[in-house]
Amino acid sequence: MFTPNATGACRLVGEAYPFRRGSRLVLTADNHNSVNGIREYARARGARVAYLPVRPPELRVGDDDMRAALSRGRGLLAYPAQSNFTGVQHPLGWIGLAHERGYDVLLDAAAFAPANRLDLSAVRPDFVPVSWYKVFGYPTGVGCLLARRSALRRLRRPWFAGGTIQAVSALGGWHVLASDETAFEDGTLNFLAIPDVTFGVEWVDGIGLDLIHRRVSRLTAWTLERLRSLRHGDGTPMIRVYGPSTAEGRGGTIAFNVLDPRGEVVDERVVARDTSAAGISIRTGCFCNPGAGEGAFRIERRTLRSRALRRPMRDLDAYLGVLGLPSGGAVRASFGLVSNEADVDRLIALLADTYRDRTPREQALHPRERC
Repeated sequence: MFTPNATGACRLVGEAYPFRRGSRLVLTADNHNSVNGIREYARARGARVAYLPVRPPELRVGDDDMRAALSRGRGLLAYPAQSNFTGVQHPLGWIGLAHERGYDVLLDAAAFAPANRLDLSAVRPDFVPVSWYKVFGYPTGVGCLLARRSALRRLRRPWFAGGTIQAVSALGGWHVLASDETAFEDGTLNFLAIPDVTFGVEWVDGIGLDLIHRRVSRLTAWTLERLRSLRHGDGTPMIRVYGPSTAEGRGGTIAFNVLDPRGEVVDERVVARDTSAAGISIRTGCFCNPGAGEGAFRIERRTLRSRALRRPMRDLDAYLGVLGLPSGGAVRASFGLVSNEADVDRLIALLADTYRDRTPREQALHPRERC
């Protein structure tokens, strides 16, 4: 069914999944906030929420941790096929394991689908959020939720709206939801943009998803190698990469920080400013994935549970001060079907020319208002 975006697809599952006392929501710490938000539905209905940590240095979730978490109770497992922070590709084999243990599975494919084949006849997740914007860059405002019909029948929407019902009475106080996927559509779909999705899928199919995958994988491997080779004049590294250091078991997303000659992190806002001025598009911050960031920066759980962090503060910088972090996140380079070698050359050249043996000035930076 079509949704406004992948976030909307996650919300549909969260609000309608039959969480109750005794059931569990198992989440990897490496999750986009669109998935993390499902925990609020689970908690409101008395379900237990369990997070599985990412383990340095590669920031993967351990198979033993997953098996242990799924050995207790039943409920919903939610994790990304590919991390939007580190590019780590988590095992699709967890889906079968979860089913064996009585769990449904939400597999977030938003970061995975643009350059990887997901064969739903081989792996059988119950719910798969997808963002078409991330697959081919247009249109915005159209995502989808792929769901098994048997899984949809287990969902219970807490409300109804136009088009979602078979019959309804105002004075009688009853309604009957539609028996198909239209029960989960919120109002009028963006039907003017949906044909663009058809065109985009045909375009990607014409190029070949396997070819896109090979190209992205090679660009990623090459970029990782070149980032590792960047050194200051005294031989100290200029770059700190978060997650796997090679392209094995990872997608085309690389998170890193620039280090100055003293080994200290260069404020990511400085890097955003300099790359933008050079016409290079990168992303900076925590990428709406707090768990991966907490693992990358090795923040201890007891620190994160400080009462001081639970009250509103003036801006994100105040939170960073309590945590003692030197920066507000990382720099992220992502590759897709239109990326090429020249893009990598420009990024590496800018990093080398701008930061080698230099401590950049950080004046006049705008405060970080939010994560």
